Amino acid sequence: MVHIFSISILKAPSSGAGTLLASASDLSSFSFFQRGSIAEFMPFFSKTVAERTPQGQRQSVQENNYTAHVYNRGGPEELAAVIITDQEYPVRPAFSLLAKVLDDFVAKIPKGSWDDPAKISFPELESYLSKYQDPRQADTIMRVQAELDETKIVLHKTIESVLQRGEKLDTLVDRSNHLSAQSKMFYKTAKKVPISKFCSARALKSILSKIAAVLSCEPRLHTISSTYQDISPHSSPCSSSYILPCHCTYRHFYSHLLIMSFHTLHPEDLDQHIRTSPLALSDLPGYFDALEHFSSIDDRKFLLENMVTLMSRISGSSIFSSLSRKLQDTLIDIPNAPYARSVPASNITPPASLPSAGLVFDTLLARDEFTPHPGGISALFFAFADLIIHSIFNTNHADPTVNATSSYLDLSILYGNSQKEQDTVRCKDGRGGLYADCFADSRLLHMPPAVCSLLVVLSRNHNASRLVLFARNADPSAQYTAQKILEINERGIYKTSFANDAEKLAQDDEIFNRARLVNCGYFMQIILGDYVGAILGLVRDGYSWRLDPLSQSREANHELSPRGEGNVVSIEFNLLYRWHATLSEQDTAWTENMFKDLFDGQDFSTLTIEDFMRVAHTKLIPDRDPREWTFDGLVRGADGRFKDSDLATILQNSTSWRAGAYKARGIPEVLRVIEVLGIEQARRWGACSMNDFRRFLGLKPYASFQEWNSDKSVHTAAASLYNDIENLELYVGLQAEEAKPPMPGAGLCPGYTISRSILADAVCLTRGDRFLTIEFTPWNLTAWGFRDCQFDAQDGSYGGMLTKLLFRTLPEYYPRRSAYAHFPFLDPAFMQNLMAENNKSLVGEYIWTKPEINVEKEAVLVVKTESAVREVLADQTVFPNGYADRVMEVTGHSTVDHTFVNDLLLKENAKWTEYFVTETRALIAQLSFGNVSKKVQYIDIVRDVINVLPVHWICKEIAGLPLGENVQTRYHAFADVCQYIFLNYDPSSDWHLRESAKQAFHEFDKVVKNHLGSRISLLDMDRSSLAESLPFLTELKASADRHHLDLNELSVALFVEVVTTAAHWSQGVTHIINYYLDERRVEERAEIVKADGKKAMDIVGLRWVTVDPPVWGVYRTAHKDENIVESTKVPLGGRVFASIKDASAGMEKPLLGIGEHGLVSAPFFESTVPRVVSEILRLKDLKRAPGTSGVLNRFTESVHGAAQQWYIDSKSDVVPFPQSLVVEYSV
Repeated sequence: MVHIFSISILKAPSSGAGTLLASASDLSSFSFFQRGSIAEFMPFFSKTVAERTPQGQRQSVQENNYTAHVYNRGGPEELAAVIITDQEYPVRPAFSLLAKVLDDFVAKIPKGSWDDPAKISFPELESYLSKYQDPRQADTIMRVQAELDETKIVLHKTIESVLQRGEKLDTLVDRSNHLSAQSKMFYKTAKKVPISKFCSARALKSILSKIAAVLSCEPRLHTISSTYQDISPHSSPCSSSYILPCHCTYRHFYSHLLIMSFHTLHPEDLDQHIRTSPLALSDLPGYFDALEHFSSIDDRKFLLENMVTLMSRISGSSIFSSLSRKLQDTLIDIPNAPYARSVPASNITPPASLPSAGLVFDTLLARDEFTPHPGGISALFFAFADLIIHSIFNTNHADPTVNATSSYLDLSILYGNSQKEQDTVRCKDGRGGLYADCFADSRLLHMPPAVCSLLVVLSRNHNASRLVLFARNADPSAQYTAQKILEINERGIYKTSFANDAEKLAQDDEIFNRARLVNCGYFMQIILGDYVGAILGLVRDGYSWRLDPLSQSREANHELSPRGEGNVVSIEFNLLYRWHATLSEQDTAWTENMFKDLFDGQDFSTLTIEDFMRVAHTKLIPDRDPREWTFDGLVRGADGRFKDSDLATILQNSTSWRAGAYKARGIPEVLRVIEVLGIEQARRWGACSMNDFRRFLGLKPYASFQEWNSDKSVHTAAASLYNDIENLELYVGLQAEEAKPPMPGAGLCPGYTISRSILADAVCLTRGDRFLTIEFTPWNLTAWGFRDCQFDAQDGSYGGMLTKLLFRTLPEYYPRRSAYAHFPFLDPAFMQNLMAENNKSLVGEYIWTKPEINVEKEAVLVVKTESAVREVLADQTVFPNGYADRVMEVTGHSTVDHTFVNDLLLKENAKWTEYFVTETRALIAQLSFGNVSKKVQYIDIVRDVINVLPVHWICKEIAGLPLGENVQTRYHAFADVCQYIFLNYDPSSDWHLRESAKQAFHEFDKVVKNHLGSRISLLDMDRSSLAESLPFLTELKASADRHHLDLNELSVALFVEVVTTAAHWSQGVTHIINYYLDERRVEERAEIVKADGKKAMDIVGLRWVTVDPPVWGVYRTAHKDENIVESTKVPLGGRVFASIKDASAGMEKPLLGIGEHGLVSAPFFESTVPRVVSEILRLKDLKRAPGTSGVLNRFTESVHGAAQQWYIDSKSDVVPFPQSLVVEYSV
């Protein structure tokens, strides 16, 4: 696509340096991370070519992907103009524009001001830049320049031919004072990625087609090294060989990529796709290099980053669905080898010839200065990385060749590596829980405190999982105490009392292990979602696409690709995972204080391995009982738990602290002894060299120390220590390798070799674990547990699972929309600035300030008495319900008076009642299904009748909305609106509910305003979505006119009145039907059927509310200080839970707990509900269907000591509304 990047005007004397007078640029086509460097490079390049263009001449100079068109007009003004474009921009319009720009500049800017460029204002450049992006504009308007004979005057040159003898652009870049170090590095990187100027879309298709044809043949066989089993005395967990299959090569993958994705595209389609997608022409060198050198990839050409960028941007595209599958299989299978092989060392350097480990640290690794992480990664990311590292590596100090833990992400750090360790953290009380805030691995006590805090959060998640997973509610009228008895119990096999200890232990084992699977599922999903998402920069760039190594796929021969065949970690990856350079400044200070205490203030540079071992054996051995462990000075409470406020403070601080950058000379001196230990350990293991490892990974080996790290001081020192690049040790090579710059597809920015390996690590750890793949099933985790482990790409965090965990375990300190919860692995200040740059409309949706830590707010006051509950619900000054605020979020209006809509509805109460009765009868007749004999009929009375009744009424009679193909979709949309506005208690679902509610309103608003804004008449009667609602809409419009409401306000008023309360109406009817289906209430049921109207309502009454209210409890937040509720002080911001269920017991007029307007206003509810209930109860021989189909799928849990009720829907999501209840009746 033709594009102008910049226009510059310069004073260019015949001799001497030029001066930039004015410039304008459009860098929108570059990524955020490239813009700063390119913004510096454009003026530099313009100045360079202008100074080297003789006065009176024009020339076009090409450099990499850009062309600089220069016109040095000379004359008395000595002015020159430079326009930098892509290589597709035509020459003639470019020079026409330059001439016009110079003429305007001379006419409008006095020559006297040219000596002070800072004061020159020439905004016309911006308009030129925008207007003439289309070269036809320049060529049409400037035909007066037609006498220009570009074939004689314009010279086409490369930058090399323009430079004077002995000059090199590289040297000019290095010497420039106007380019930052980052821009200079960017230029060097860009120089390594040249691209043909003739690679148009049509030529590209031809090239790709030819390459695809060549590659369609079977790949040559590779020589494959021995498996881990062949060379290790330690057996692997599975008998399978881990040799890389021959068909899993880059050559095979790219032939599929080209044939399946590009070969079938028309050139124009391909051209359009390239213009509008992340597949840029500048990415092709990486692809071509992979094709040509598939066993020796040049990772400096960013193949992996280009592919990840492509996949994240086109996820969901049908054109690239096959590409997605192939990419994921390729990335999964190729790096599987390192876990099952050791890389044989080929270098013959004797140990005595290796440099001293201490000297290596002092010259190559010791931190010279702290450099913030360039990709905005927070310290919390590396705290989580510590959990992964310690889960899979635990070197046996008695035998360093033995790994004391498994090679799986089984959270052994939490649960222990043996039954003995596991027993120290388990309660064994029959409920499968862990001791409060306990974990099994004492090594983490000596890590920065965020590491232990994250593990405590996972410990709490285990207990939360087993509490929600494993109990079942048989009688909603049962009383519940503060003891948390879980009430789902999907299979109905768990008990609360036991015949003996053996029975109790058996149940405890069952629940414990299932809850552990759920928790490990969370751990895995955090790795794939948050962790890998940060590594690849996907969260940073706002993409929810992820690699899915767990998915089932087939090979080219249609055989299933292997999963769950086991992993064995290797020494190479043990060395790779030591990332001390990333330690934040604050965590460095914490570590220094710890070392000062441990080593009595001894100078860090003088600590020896012997000193460290002595302290490790005397001061680092914790108490044997994990219940006594603590960290960072935290104190356990009487219940064994740490304060939520303490954990939240640690975690939020860690999120706000920027991690350090990967780099040579980046490791804090306090860790010198640890690094020396690491270097010596690698030597004792006989680890391979840096180049050996790169060859093993299929990467191009380094040819020189300078190629390994371009920093002269670093590569010179390394060359002096190791002499030959082939001698460079793996551990040192990984730590001091030049780091990758941030770019799309690269967020972690480690050294190039680590970058290639780390993705392989995360993928293989999950792909090889049978409990995270073939055994990761709803049966093993239970349906709810399995569902709870899944990503929600619409949760505002782009699929983050740690977000859900923080909201769930520390809800008082992670408020909804907090960036600290949505992006915990990114520095909030960095993320805010990035989002403000790239997505200004979204940045305001998040709260970027650190959440307030107030211990007084931590405790939630639970009130259960009638007087206290009524007081809390009635006092809207102190305890506002927040409904108006959430209506504002959904509709954009908060103060619209909707009472006139209610008045209008009640005028037609009798009509609506008859509609509900008729529709109930019709739905039952239409959706009932029979058994074989046809004498018994069944119907899901909740899903197919009660839930959709108000939906039909709103769509047909009120708003004129189309029902669509699936009325259930419309019901769930309305239910999300109701939940968001009235029952929005879970911050982890807040974002999704809000967006769903906004979408529902958008559809409603569009249709209603279209109806109300048109001339409604009998001519509209043939419009199916409007015909039945026409009378009501006509009267509504007239009423709105009398109240002086515009269409926007009218639409909002109608939406708030009817849509927000639809699900509540259905829930109330469901609870009544469920109440009267009890066989003990047959006589009452018969009375209701006989009665009509008000008499039926008198019989139904509100007795059912005392047993089964629609809402069992609500939260309220104090908006004033010094509040007293039941003799308890509630501070400003303090929360109260009003237990409607408890307060309703024995009330004469029980509370419904829902706003009384719309469908649940007393007149409407009391008019419609008894007739609908009567119509259902009059079905002959009505009773519940057999088994679980005939009961509501719900459970009760203890919330701060009060009972709260939830339902499980067909997808195993926890929801506040009933979903299904099948009844049977006779015909």
